[in-house]
Amino acid sequence: MKNKVAITKCGKYEYEDIKKSLYTLLENTDFPDVKGKKVLVKPNILSDSKAEKNITTNPIVVKAVIEIVKERGAETVWCGDSPGMPGPKFRGEGCGIWNVVEETGATWVDFFDGAKPTVFWNKVKAPQCRFLTEADVVISVCKMKTHQLMYATGAVKNMFGTIPGLNKSPMHLYARSPENFAKLLLSIFHVHEPEYSVMDAIISMEGAGPANGTLRQTGLLLASSSALALDKAEAILMGYDPKDIPILREAEREAKGSTDATYTLLDPAKETIKDFRRVEKKKRGLINSLLLPFLTRFFDRKMAEKRKAPEFLAEKCRRCKKCVDVCPAKALTLDKDHIEIDTSKCIRCYCCHEMCPFDAIKIDAEI
Repeated sequence: MKNKVAITKCGKYEYEDIKKSLYTLLENTDFPDVKGKKVLVKPNILSDSKAEKNITTNPIVVKAVIEIVKERGAETVWCGDSPGMPGPKFRGEGCGIWNVVEETGATWVDFFDGAKPTVFWNKVKAPQCRFLTEADVVISVCKMKTHQLMYATGAVKNMFGTIPGLNKSPMHLYARSPENFAKLLLSIFHVHEPEYSVMDAIISMEGAGPANGTLRQTGLLLASSSALALDKAEAILMGYDPKDIPILREAEREAKGSTDATYTLLDPAKETIKDFRRVEKKKRGLINSLLLPFLTRFFDRKMAEKRKAPEFLAEKCRRCKKCVDVCPAKALTLDKDHIEIDTSKCIRCYCCHEMCPFDAIKIDAEI
């Protein structure tokens, strides 16, 4: 049976409107039974920036999800995330999510606390948040945004945040192509697939996402018991062919039909945003397209080198060194008043671009 995906219009970040819309979504999808259970609510906190920047899941959406879970009888509600830069004891105060956790009586959890060593795709090892596997129900509350490496980021990639802090960055070294990074992300996702996912698409991000793109009033909320089906709906809304999204393509290779969906309310194909600014896909010849899944197993490094390296804009740079600190390949250095890049070391993961708070890094990415 196909997964149910529900999409409804919701134009503002107003609590009552959002909560009403969420109940409509729940009634038209397979929302899990949370009564008497431990529930982990996992928002997307890429960086602890103010809510109005819309880099993170909006705190009002998170609040409404927590309240509904509590109303439905959850015994314990945990909420947490771990961005790339902050270390242990991080709390999402800047983005406002910590405040709503306090207001609702939920419990903020530190993803570093007792993180469990875990082996993922291709024997890649990293610690992973213990609350992910200790929870009975996991709810991914993501944000509709473009992504320079993966085209779009949604409910599946949101689970990458269960790898605490800078432990995420080195993982790019072992999966340099979009195809292999998608396999790694899916292996993280499969440790405990969310029982339910909600996507904040009231204001989305287009262009150079997931941190430095342009905000777009989209006016939608989406939900499903299938994170993959939800991400497919997001791709269609953005105007992508879902087969061009590496995560969706790899998921279908793993299990044919895993992204299929029945749309119980709005049909994303009829709601496609025609002028949505997407990360453009590099066109490949037929032979390259057919061989790509096999070539990336052996030529991951070479595939990465073919992508364009980031460009650092000296006039915007504030020399905060976040890009230097997050770079898994150690390809960046601060030289007096500007950033130097060693393109022979750069793996084109674009972590630097995600972490830059000043829009001082330009990506002309073709994947």
